[in-house]
Amino acid sequence: MDETIEKIKNETDVFAKAKLIRYLLREKNFKVIDLAKKLDLTSSYICHLNRLNSLSEIIVDGYYSKLVNISHLFLLSRIKDKKKLIEIYEKVLTDNLTIRQTEELIREVLYEIKTKGSYLKVKDKRELIENFEKKYPDLEVNISQTRMRAKIIFEIKGNLEKTTKFVKELERSISE
Repeated sequence: MDETIEKIKNETDVFAKAKLIRYLLREKNFKVIDLAKKLDLTSSYICHLNRLNSLSEIIVDGYYSKLVNISHLFLLSRIKDKKKLIEIYEKVLTDNLTIRQTEELIREVLYEIKTKGSYLKVKDKRELIENFEKKYPDLEVNISQTRMRAKIIFEIKGNLEKTTKFVKELERSISE
């Protein structure tokens, strides 16, 4: 196994590397996290490489022909439906899509969400948090936003009486 690990470390061809990784994961029952540690890579990167094994030959040929790059491959490999994968690949080539455009197209296909609008400005986010914390001094607020969702986390520490009272008060103020 150490020999295979060394082969992966020294391999320059991404698809050869992906095949060796698949071998260790499937045949030798390596866990992704253990393999990542041995290779000094992230678990996420190991998963990206492993998913390359599912790409069709036409996409692999496109990579070797320099029609798409490794980042395109990682994004395309997220599509499990082979027919849809080829359609998206052809659109990437036809429209000469950038990585960001490809990512948005794949997000739209996978999650049925179009990227529209803009993020909250840092100033606006800070003001929202300050307003909540002014009204509820024991409250900690965190706002995170991605292209697909926004999350507001309210955290209040205390016993059940205090936290239940807060939750009910918050619900009443939202309902108004």
